[in-house]
Amino acid sequence: MLKVYGLEDGNLTESSDSAGDLRAAQWIDLSDASDDEKRRVENALEIELSPVNDYEPFQVSSHFMATERQLTMTGLLLMLPESGDPHLLKVTFIRAEGVLVTVTDGSAQGLSVLVKECENCTHGSGRDDVFAAILDMIVDHTDNILDKVGHDLDRINMMVFQHRATNQRRRLLEGSPRLRNRQLERVLTELGPRREILVKLRRSVLSFRRLVAFLREQDVAKSLIVKLDTFERDLRSIAEAETDLSATAGFLLDGIVGYIGLLQNKVMNVLTLVGIILTPPMVIAGIYGMNFKIMPELQWTYGYPFALGLMVVTTLATYLFVRIRGL
Repeated sequence: MLKVYGLEDGNLTESSDSAGDLRAAQWIDLSDASDDEKRRVENALEIELSPVNDYEPFQVSSHFMATERQLTMTGLLLMLPESGDPHLLKVTFIRAEGVLVTVTDGSAQGLSVLVKECENCTHGSGRDDVFAAILDMIVDHTDNILDKVGHDLDRINMMVFQHRATNQRRRLLEGSPRLRNRQLERVLTELGPRREILVKLRRSVLSFRRLVAFLREQDVAKSLIVKLDTFERDLRSIAEAETDLSATAGFLLDGIVGYIGLLQNKVMNVLTLVGIILTPPMVIAGIYGMNFKIMPELQWTYGYPFALGLMVVTTLATYLFVRIRGL
């Protein structure tokens, strides 16, 4: 898909005539574009859309390229669809003469989805202004994701620690280890995807910080340098927020594991207590259950009631001893 954008009165607008003169455009967005669309853009602007090297996540040299006609930069944008898993969208920025071209694969909407999320992000009328507007869109888009993850972690926090639950709800969970285990299992399942989002967000921020560092080495306008300073401060703030949320997610994970350990300890305590209490009567039953020919107690008239009474007395004595010791 090929979309053409321009700036009118400081606002970014999509051109209804995408088949018009591409040289007059200020931003061309290619998302899952066909070979014909890519060829048309390359011929009109005399640029190369294909990357020089395949993108390698940890190989910085494959992210950027500078020639006389264009600057090619690659960043990773975190996308969080309503239905589906979070994924990193590879975005290639090409700064050609008077126009900015963005190329994305794996997303039908491309960067146009950011235009809908951003309000009053654009000012000016040039290529650098469009690029600055896209940077604002990226910041707003990332902030929205952080807000969503933050709200989700707050909800998970209340489910884990139950500090806002009613007394009746707390007593229900304390009295039913099975119910509490199921709840913690659901919470643990929800926490995993949020952690995945934060990890991928960190990779996204790192890629754009590298992009900013690369642009600073190029001959760009001072107005764009100012915008890059602002963008870098925003990225630093986002990185700090991501670190805080990651620490919160780690704390919640430790809390869940701690509660699971407490539940297991309670079960083990009950089993241990039952074993201790049943040990004396089992010893007595074992003694009087032996089949030796000569056993004085075999002729007792009250031998059976005596054995049962001895079992009851030893069981009660053991139970009282355990309770007094606080076990």
